Amino acid sequence: MQHSKLTIVSMAVIASALATLLHEGIGHGVLAWLRGDIPTELTSNHLSSLRADLWVDAGGTLVNFIAGVCSLAASRIARDRANLRYFLWVLAALNLLPAAGYFMLSGIFAFGDLYELIRGAAHESIMRGVMTLVGAGLYVSIVWRLAAAIHPFATDASAYNTVGRLPYYAAGLFSCVAGAFDPLGLKLLFVSTIPAAFGGSSGLLWADRLLPRGPVERKLTIARQPVWWVAAAVLGTCYVAILGPGVQLAH
Repeated sequence: MQHSKLTIVSMAVIASALATLLHEGIGHGVLAWLRGDIPTELTSNHLSSLRADLWVDAGGTLVNFIAGVCSLAASRIARDRANLRYFLWVLAALNLLPAAGYFMLSGIFAFGDLYELIRGAAHESIMRGVMTLVGAGLYVSIVWRLAAAIHPFATDASAYNTVGRLPYYAAGLFSCVAGAFDPLGLKLLFVSTIPAAFGGSSGLLWADRLLPRGPVERKLTIARQPVWWVAAAVLGTCYVAILGPGVQLAH
């Protein structure tokens, strides 16, 4: 029995939307509100508020880490419920990989929310080097854990192309469609959306190299499940139509 590609794409769209909502809406937006700031605009690419706040800057990545860890743990609990287990794996990947990648690239390029935590600090260059090394080590560790978790679904290279690379491309393209409508213009699409969508999750392109060797106890298959198709169509359309051009929260 083959994996249902349409179900996988649908799950990737839903997981991508949720990961961004967690990052921008919860990590930045809710934290800004809790700290007495006033969020003014929320889009699929950014959250604007009235004043700068280092905790708010870091909040998006921290929330993605927490959500990713919880999703990966929950996927193991799901065990033989193949479709739920796989969706939680995709959700974990789309939260954990961009978060770790953000940490690493903030150190390399001196750009992004996490870089704001050390901007202008004493020994900034040393701190950037530490961020880069820690981020790189964390990224590889996450890819290794994701590879171990997906093994029951990917017992050969062909299967991994479907369960590992297909959601990577689907989620990336979906993010770009929404990002193209951002009110800050196409520049943000090229400097933020595309690097985050395709660079942040790029570990999915080579995670098959870290797949465990040997047979699995039980092979799992993502079954054809139209409810995922409908959910992705509804959520994806609303996400692009509403968060693409953005929501004005305050003036």
